[in-house]
Amino acid sequence: MRKLCATCAMVAVTALVSTGVAQADDPPTTVAGLIGRYVDLSRQAEKVNEQLLKAQEKAQGLREQAATADAAFQAADKSWKQAQQQADGVVADRRHRAELLRSLVPANSVAAVLNSSSADAFTSASIAVGLAHDADDAVAAASAQALAQTSKAREEAQKQQDAASKAAAAATAIEAQVGNQRSDLQKRVSQVRAALDALPADEVAMLQSGVTAPNVMTPPGAVGVALRFAIAQLGKPYEWGGTGPIAYDCSGLVQAAYRAAGIALPRVAADQAQVGVQVSRADVKAGDLIYFYQPVQHVAIALDHNQAVQAATFGEPIKVSPIDAIGPITVIRRVVTN
Repeated sequence: MRKLCATCAMVAVTALVSTGVAQADDPPTTVAGLIGRYVDLSRQAEKVNEQLLKAQEKAQGLREQAATADAAFQAADKSWKQAQQQADGVVADRRHRAELLRSLVPANSVAAVLNSSSADAFTSASIAVGLAHDADDAVAAASAQALAQTSKAREEAQKQQDAASKAAAAATAIEAQVGNQRSDLQKRVSQVRAALDALPADEVAMLQSGVTAPNVMTPPGAVGVALRFAIAQLGKPYEWGGTGPIAYDCSGLVQAAYRAAGIALPRVAADQAQVGVQVSRADVKAGDLIYFYQPVQHVAIALDHNQAVQAATFGEPIKVSPIDAIGPITVIRRVVTN
């Protein structure tokens, strides 16, 4: 009967894969092969999920920079327009003043002397005209300088706006591309998972084990708080990009556990792997963060020297696993050292 169920599962996965995006995948012919394919695709998807999280962080940061650059350009553009209006106003005022002065003081000095009641009157009028022109020239020069400065500032702000906009657009495109890759892998994982679900429960029991709270003593302090939080999540589903409280991915679980203890960690496993002090496998103790694969794409929280809590992979619950059975260890970090 088990052979029959396994055969049905192989037929199911063949049909599923043939209709999906992963048509090049040859379906495994054994239960062990099917589980191996499931784990392999899940690891690929987890790696791409980490890449997507990084791409999303970068794209969001660049979009915020683009918004800031756009606001700066709008402010510079407003200042430039105000300076331009002021310069136009000065020109119009000069024209009006010139017309007024021409009507008050004859341009021909001989005529001015003949028409003036005295030489002093002519001199006073001439000085008034000169001072008026000098003042007008000073205002015009200041206005022109202000216009030049704001024009230059506007041009620079526009360059920064254009550069920030292009960088944000490029990052968003990469974000979409990686998102499509993750969606593709998620479909492939789901297809194999559907075939696994067609098997008897005892055939795939290893994928569901470890959801019972272990009988371990958690240490005091922040480490104990983080571990108790993680243990309380046992049995909850894995979700790519999940940060709780209903579902988590591996780094989302670690971040949430230590956040409960008042310690902030980066979102992505590769970034988390830079925090704290490095310890050896021989020195692992409760609360240490164990990072797997190269480059880093998975993380688990050590319960003790031999086992760890992890959000393992898509389709599996959060569980406790033997540390050395999870995968190749890249680095181990201790966040709390006291």
